[in-house]
Amino acid sequence: MAGKLSPRAQVKMAAIDLLSQKVARVHGLVEQFATAKAGHDALALPIKRAMAELKRAFMGAGFDAMSQLAGGLEIAAGRGAAPNTKARILREGVGSLKFQLELEGRSVLAEEKSRAEEKAAAEQKK
Repeated sequence: MAGKLSPRAQVKMAAIDLLSQKVARVHGLVEQFATAKAGHDALALPIKRAMAELKRAFMGAGFDAMSQLAGGLEIAAGRGAAPNTKARILREGVGSLKFQLELEGRSVLAEEKSRAEEKAAAEQKK
């Protein structure tokens, strides 16, 4: 379906795909943190850095709500808390980011489908 999308939708889908890859990387770091037996402080620092990068990427792509969530997760990764509590917070946050990105992708595709249907209907009236 990539060939049927408008240029604007293709750009938006490319941004969503890139952000999905970055979220997948952060998800891997969070799972590594959650399954570690020791050394949680050393594992929290790369998560904090990755969340800061993700926050900037979301802001640059125009996803302000997801940028704020990534910023909150950056703060949560840097705070002192029990590793289980921190892992739960980070897992829920990353899951929310994944869900929101998937929802954005679906909405772009649905928007394109409705535009194509409107265009087809307008051509039939002629």
